[in-house]
Amino acid sequence: MTVDVNTRFDPNIHGFGFQNRFRGGDVVSELGRQGRLTELTGLEVPRALIGLTDLAAGEDFWGIFGLCGGMSWAALDRFRREEQPGADHSIPGPDQETFRELVARQADSLRGRSIMERCLLWQMLPDRAPWWMIWSKGVGRITVEQEWPKLRVALDDGEPTGLVLVRARGVTNPSENHQVVAVGYQVTDSGNVEIRLYDPNHPRRRSFFPLQPSSRSVGPRQSTGEPIRGFFVSSPDRAT
Repeated sequence: MTVDVNTRFDPNIHGFGFQNRFRGGDVVSELGRQGRLTELTGLEVPRALIGLTDLAAGEDFWGIFGLCGGMSWAALDRFRREEQPGADHSIPGPDQETFRELVARQADSLRGRSIMERCLLWQMLPDRAPWWMIWSKGVGRITVEQEWPKLRVALDDGEPTGLVLVRARGVTNPSENHQVVAVGYQVTDSGNVEIRLYDPNHPRRRSFFPLQPSSRSVGPRQSTGEPIRGFFVSSPDRAT
């Protein structure tokens, strides 16, 4: 029998309507103003250097940054307050409160450096550990055995839940991984699972990725085309 579970979080209503593309200089400058650079880098950032980041704001030196964690967590914040982000399709600039909120929640979503460190650890694991690697599990098995049960309980309780999607492999930039909100799931008669998402990279668009519990595997791709190796739950605490 097919099982179909959806929370009240609708990406078309509760997701932000603008793209996840922000000037890197503006993001770094705002992180400096909020005093979050030391927390995220592990380095004591001198006040003079923080001042220099303001000079680079809006410039092309830093390139384009994504705030997928900030957008995911801020959307969840609003959902839990029974608010909606609004229909604005314009990317907020550094002089707007929404931008400052997204930067702050991005920093929160990384939980210091712990999320980046966990991503790096998962990147070094194989998709599926060979039989002789008895000291380790592959990313797919960890996802199916540890993370999917936690996610399913939350969604069954009606709670949309933040996820970190592990996309990268090996020693590479952990920012290649991605944060989203899981909003529902379907289990087919065969036992395969479709996990439904709000993805900040695809505003006002429903997306999903497959999970095959029987073979302990995920993906290999999201419905929007991006690769996915596994996921772990990383959701903001519910406001009291």
